[in-house]
Amino acid sequence: MDVIIVDDQGIVRDGLKMLLSLNEEIRIIGEATNGEELLVFLERMTPNVILMDIRMPVMNGIEATKAVKEKYPNVKVIILTTFNEDEYIFNGLKNGADGFILKDSDLKEIIKAIKAAHEGTLLLHSDVTSKLISALRNVPESPQAPTAEKKDLSKILTPREIEVVEQIMQGKSNKTISATLFLTEGTVKNYVSRILDKLELKSRSELIIYLKEK
Repeated sequence: MDVIIVDDQGIVRDGLKMLLSLNEEIRIIGEATNGEELLVFLERMTPNVILMDIRMPVMNGIEATKAVKEKYPNVKVIILTTFNEDEYIFNGLKNGADGFILKDSDLKEIIKAIKAAHEGTLLLHSDVTSKLISALRNVPESPQAPTAEKKDLSKILTPREIEVVEQIMQGKSNKTISATLFLTEGTVKNYVSRILDKLELKSRSELIIYLKEK
């Protein structure tokens, strides 16, 4: 997997390059200090995954993620930050981020996130997941919203597709979903693709936001 590291701190970029170079499946093909530098680099070379810092000068990680996803929808973006705040989680997901982990995550977690994003699975660090769930519980919504949401989905998706959606909303990977629903991973991937097509969405992150804001 080809990876680009985007962070305005050289010590962070160097540390990540050193750690990730220990994994034979990962190849660091470039780095940038902000979103604008990243976009210039992408004109020459396209990676599989981008590790993206949030707070950067010139163009921050949220703006850069949005720009990348608009022009290079197949490139996966993992937001990597020391901050665990609601606005970054929501804005990152809304702009198409494929993962959200903390900078102090260990190497195993970072590699796991890169592989998951590359395979099309949305992976959030456990601390981020807890924060997201807590924040979503505090979002006010109309008393009739859940009923309307369920009714709409039942008209669009098959019962099996709704089961897959429920698993995705629990943050489960394709592998875990396949074991839970007694399906092959390939079948689960096909279900996910069909669900996104039917709902006119581009990614799992968009699906989560769509269902929570419905």
